[in-house]
Amino acid sequence: MNLDRTLRSRLTAAGQEFLSDWLDQLAPRKREHLLRQLDSIDLDLVAALGRGEGLARPPEGALEPLPYVPLADRGSDSEIAALGTKALQQGRIAFAMLAGGQASRLRYDGPKGAYPIGPVTDRSLFRILTEQVLRARRDFGALPPLAITTSSTTDAATRHFYESQNCFGMDRDRLVFSCQGSLPALDDDGRMMLGAPDRIFTSPDGHGGAIVALERDGVLAGWEDRGVDVVCTFQVDNPVLQVVDPEFLGRLLAQPAPIATKIVLKTDPAEKVGVIVRQGGRPAIVEYSELSAEQQAARDPDGQLTYRLGSIAVHAFDLKFLRRVLATQLPLHTARKEIRCVDASGQVVRRPGRKFERFLFDLLPQADDITVVEVDRGTEFAPLKNATGADSPETVRHALSAQYRRWYVEAGKPAPPDDPIELSPLVAMGPADLC
Repeated sequence: MNLDRTLRSRLTAAGQEFLSDWLDQLAPRKREHLLRQLDSIDLDLVAALGRGEGLARPPEGALEPLPYVPLADRGSDSEIAALGTKALQQGRIAFAMLAGGQASRLRYDGPKGAYPIGPVTDRSLFRILTEQVLRARRDFGALPPLAITTSSTTDAATRHFYESQNCFGMDRDRLVFSCQGSLPALDDDGRMMLGAPDRIFTSPDGHGGAIVALERDGVLAGWEDRGVDVVCTFQVDNPVLQVVDPEFLGRLLAQPAPIATKIVLKTDPAEKVGVIVRQGGRPAIVEYSELSAEQQAARDPDGQLTYRLGSIAVHAFDLKFLRRVLATQLPLHTARKEIRCVDASGQVVRRPGRKFERFLFDLLPQADDITVVEVDRGTEFAPLKNATGADSPETVRHALSAQYRRWYVEAGKPAPPDDPIELSPLVAMGPADLC
């Protein structure tokens, strides 16, 4: 069976002519499956990526430390928190939970957000974080809109999980799901790689792609039409985070800078978190792997690390700024990976390839300045990443239980004698709720 001449020409123009012969060899059903997938792939983009076009340029310019709001100054200005409170009351804040990842490093079959992490009840990450947003209706008299970003591998399972849990009580008109795009991986010759005989290997297009999807799907435009001014983004893997934080939001609203971001102070030079800096005169996040050993170890006269502003991937954006920047596509970054694929004989092998992702932090250099706000590592940063050891279910459950117990102590109340303990966000979000 001959391929359509137009498709054959498009494959050749994209440097993928090998797929013409491959398709001719497939059984009709598998051939049709692969043809449907190819129809959804931007072959012009694939051709450009094969030529090395459209990729992010290596960062340039000297690194400089950025000023930040230290933890000791948080809460010192009641007018700042009042700004955030008023915006929440007026429905001007929306939230986006970036939840496209699978839990492969956790050895869990399903979306990472569905992972059971409650110290006592096994509440999922999704439930804990969604209930924080839901709690805002009681605290501020308005329920903020919430978007859950997914990927092609997690979208159906995530939607089903929410439906099976009655969306944790969220109003359906305030909750939206948005599936980020996927991009094919290329081998060293610029050819797409087959994940199966009838399937091109693809992977999600990064956390930047999740934000692009919100614009593509009209979510951001819809929020703007409803009077939203600020979008706060956060990752699904950090259940101790204070998601709805009036003081943090007020910091953005009080300054001309269109971005605010939360950080923890690094004390270990080798800690694997991105670092907020000024690079070439622009705000930036530099991956820990991109810092030289000398830069990682550099210290100020007071002994603190010079580049110590560790990103916890929580950002608040002025919505108009965000939409303006997204009008021009975020660049793609290349990651070399060993990819499980099918070779020319149909055998499953592992070969080096290139994955492509968009990074959310490419938004930062588009701003003249950003507001950097320190948070307490012990109370807002306990990410779930690994099956064992650091950042594992054991450490995260311990952090959650310790947080709940600390609230009892600060409220002057006796904590439950059992260990571990757990509190729903709908019951308590701090010691004041236990008084």
